Amino acid sequence: MAQQAQTSKTSRKILLLGLAIVAVCVVYSGAWYVAATTLQGRLERIFKDQNPWRANVTCENQDLRGYPFRIGVFCDTLSFDDPKRGISGTFGALRSAAQVYAPGHIIWELDGPGQVRTTNGELISLEWSDLRSSVVTGLTAIKRSSVEAKQFHATMTPPTGLPMAEVRSPSIETHVRANGDDLDYAAIGRDIELSLDGGKFTLPLFSASVDMTLADRADLMGFRGGETDLHGLKTEIRKVAIALGEKQEISASGPLSVDDKGRLSGNLRLEINGVSEIAKTLKDFAPEAADNIDTGDKVLIALFGGDQKGSAEFKIRKGVVTLGIFPIYTIPPIR
Repeated sequence: MAQQAQTSKTSRKILLLGLAIVAVCVVYSGAWYVAATTLQGRLERIFKDQNPWRANVTCENQDLRGYPFRIGVFCDTLSFDDPKRGISGTFGALRSAAQVYAPGHIIWELDGPGQVRTTNGELISLEWSDLRSSVVTGLTAIKRSSVEAKQFHATMTPPTGLPMAEVRSPSIETHVRANGDDLDYAAIGRDIELSLDGGKFTLPLFSASVDMTLADRADLMGFRGGETDLHGLKTEIRKVAIALGEKQEISASGPLSVDDKGRLSGNLRLEINGVSEIAKTLKDFAPEAADNIDTGDKVLIALFGGDQKGSAEFKIRKGVVTLGIFPIYTIPPIR
């Protein structure tokens, strides 16, 4: 009898353990479903016309995967249409993933090739070996986003009569984040190759970078989008730089603003290293502008006291660019 009682207790413990495991699985499955639904809802808000870019994004054959440890939204193809700006595009398969405990942190990959078209007839063909992104979202907005593309290649075919352009880079990165009411943006492209007209004109490899803040534009990260009109824009450029080599670099920094009529104003500090070498490179790329480039070369060397490097302060007032007291260029208003 004692042995039967012990066996009965053991059986009950096993049964209770089994029920507990089943209960945990049910609760976990429910939590996974809630987290998956949350992720899907946030992606759908990004995909729909309430996204920051106000474009219509289509995710063909959308599917939820990743159970039990991850959550992922997969699409066979991704496309967008922005009728306001006259831009549309198509891309390959999309794969995304987020941990169950952090559905707002999304890692996604996008397959190529891609195509972007404009209503004026321009076609941009895009290829890459690897394109990945990390996006952190909140309830109402994207908090920060980073994108990196490897072995990037873009071919830009403009309307008839203009030369085709090609851009290649082994690595391109962009980063954007909300910083209080402001929006921080940074980007870098390494060892970029730019060529025109089927390679007839090709710049030597160069790197380019941007680091800037857009004042009061954090709302652009909201799911409903913010004001994308450039009129009224205020920005602080920490540095925009193009490096053609160790001793050839052009960089600019300073505040800029756009008034309600689209006129640009601000102060820019331009720093140049390797004036004559840069001039030679530009003449090889654009020989038809050689005379103007030579004139600019001489003016800058004189301005820098005969040196190959130096800096100059440019003032921009309602589109008119001045160096010292001399107006040198007028920038057309932004439409």
